[in-house]
Amino acid sequence: MFGFFRSAKSKGKQGAAPQGLDPQTQHQQEREQFQEVLQSFNASRIEERLKVLDIFLSVEDHLSLTGLEGIIRTKRPELLDREFLKETMEMFCQFGFAQKQLFETQEAVYEHHHLGMHHDHFICTRCGKIQEFANSDLERLQHEIAGQFQFHPLQHKMEIYGLCASCMAQREPALSLQYAANGERVRIVTILGGREVQARLSDMGLAVGSCLEIVSNHSAGPLIVASKGTRLAINAGLAKKIMVAHACRQADEL
Repeated sequence: MFGFFRSAKSKGKQGAAPQGLDPQTQHQQEREQFQEVLQSFNASRIEERLKVLDIFLSVEDHLSLTGLEGIIRTKRPELLDREFLKETMEMFCQFGFAQKQLFETQEAVYEHHHLGMHHDHFICTRCGKIQEFANSDLERLQHEIAGQFQFHPLQHKMEIYGLCASCMAQREPALSLQYAANGERVRIVTILGGREVQARLSDMGLAVGSCLEIVSNHSAGPLIVASKGTRLAINAGLAKKIMVAHACRQADEL
């Protein structure tokens, strides 16, 4: 529809993604393409939008609107207009220069749209770090499974939530059950308290060595765990007395 898809100044085949380009050359090509599409429908504030694009392309990271504002405030304070920045970022997405991602518990973030490339994400639920990964075997398996169901996939995304290596390294070897994260699997290593506490847990089928999956851990209401296919509600007072260690699911797959 727009001429910028045809006039990219690369020597590759028409419509093909640039191959082996250095970041500066690719940046310049994308800038020229974006300028052309803006001019094609007489967009407003073209030069200002190009300056925002320059900043966005210089940051190889997932960038929220708030994060972009922080960079703009330092580098181009004259562009500091949240509605204008939001509108411009949406243009980047509309014309294929960016992708908008909305991960759980986070503000929406924007990332570069690299043509012909696909990746998935690890998201740390503690620090919010987003880590990209790509795996050709995983991509092939997804297409094989789609074929088994006679399904034609057009696009997909995978988001894996958990704890990054840095956050795991900062945790104590054992912690109170009340601090375990949603979705985490833990093993009871110590029970604090006397016979009454031991008896209450025993009635629930729990003891040192029991493995639990954290189903729901919120400040309001009891902590919900799963053990041997059964959901159990544990109040905050009792959860404080149950010391657990992380039980990594990867260990069962080795």
